[in-house]
Amino acid sequence: MEGLKASDSSEVVVQESKVMEIQECDVRGAVVADKGEDAVLTSWAAEDLGNKGDNYMSVVKRVKARVTIEGREEQVTYVAKVKMLLSATFMEFSNLSFFKEHIFYTKLLPELNGVLAEAGLNPLRLPKFYHHRKSGEREIVILEDLTARDFLMADRKKGLDIPHMRLVLEELGKFHASSYLLQQKTPHEDLSERHKFLDIDWFNYCETARQGMMASITKELDMAAAVAESCKGYEKVARWLKEIQPRVFDIFEKDTKSRAPFQLVWHGDCWVNNFLFRYNAKGEPVDVMMLDLQSCQKGSLTADLLLLIYTSIPTQSRRHNLTLFLQEYLSSFSATATAGGLPSPFTLEELREEYNAKILFGILMGASFIPVLVGDAEDAPDYLQMDKDLETFYDERRKQVVDMLDRNPLLRERMCGLFDECIEKGILSPF
Repeated sequence: MEGLKASDSSEVVVQESKVMEIQECDVRGAVVADKGEDAVLTSWAAEDLGNKGDNYMSVVKRVKARVTIEGREEQVTYVAKVKMLLSATFMEFSNLSFFKEHIFYTKLLPELNGVLAEAGLNPLRLPKFYHHRKSGEREIVILEDLTARDFLMADRKKGLDIPHMRLVLEELGKFHASSYLLQQKTPHEDLSERHKFLDIDWFNYCETARQGMMASITKELDMAAAVAESCKGYEKVARWLKEIQPRVFDIFEKDTKSRAPFQLVWHGDCWVNNFLFRYNAKGEPVDVMMLDLQSCQKGSLTADLLLLIYTSIPTQSRRHNLTLFLQEYLSSFSATATAGGLPSPFTLEELREEYNAKILFGILMGASFIPVLVGDAEDAPDYLQMDKDLETFYDERRKQVVDMLDRNPLLRERMCGLFDECIEKGILSPF
């Protein structure tokens, strides 16, 4: 019997490995979409792209291919995202993420770029989409390799400084405004009626996804509470983080939704690793590309701003430059709307009011994800292990994060900065 168990386990591992492999038919599909029907794939190879902690929903690989076009040999590269075989807790969420990104690229993005073209503006800064295939549990998306054009990730531990943020906010404002222009073309039909995937999120996709994500976020906040307990002077913050956990679902659902004019298409996963930058000879960022539309939906545009600012901005920059960031964003949004023949639907003060009304979402997201963002590669959680024993996984993760406080000064600084803001803004008023 023991031999049978060992054999069964080995077979499962082999099957999982095959599900997450890139297949030649996928590479051929990308080549044809990129180079045309006459392109012949002659050879290809794949290599891992990125480091541990950079991606959590997919295995990301660079595909190097040699193709022959009318007798001329050419080398091309692509980025392949293969869906991870996550634990049952997250598998439904992963299914939803790949579904959304595929539909975004093939259905919604052409319409968004269409209204931008009508306004005389360039298309959104996104990698080109080449191929999607789903077969059983296996799913893959192949996109343009932006590193071939010298685009790189910023340092997620350092976060985004003002020059990086200007580029991000310019593109984010344009993205949100393109959905505003598109919506105004059919004022009597909501975009989510034509693009139903915009109304699907992990709150309403299915009970498994909702329960799994809420359990995860609750545990992440429990870890944030453990950090607060380990930092002198933040005992009230720790109690508040524990007390608020049963209400997180309601808070997130309320704060990610809104009313006109703020109810637009938003990215949904707007953090430092989902932007790539190109730099000049002086090391200054001069161009940006937006990635991973796997959580794209319709809701409050400030949810993107809050997620970005509370996860990916150093503490002092967030405290001292918020007005600048909102101004930069509004300038881009307004310029895009004006080019499309429409006035901006909100002022800076109205944008600030919406931002402040939803601020709890940003704070809770920051408290949940800063330990992942500022950790070293060896500190990245292995969510593939979660389903084996949820309580044990998070008990070990909690100990790991608290231990990081002594060897990672950035974690203490960023978390305490967040806790200070909770106190200053009166968010802990129940205590």
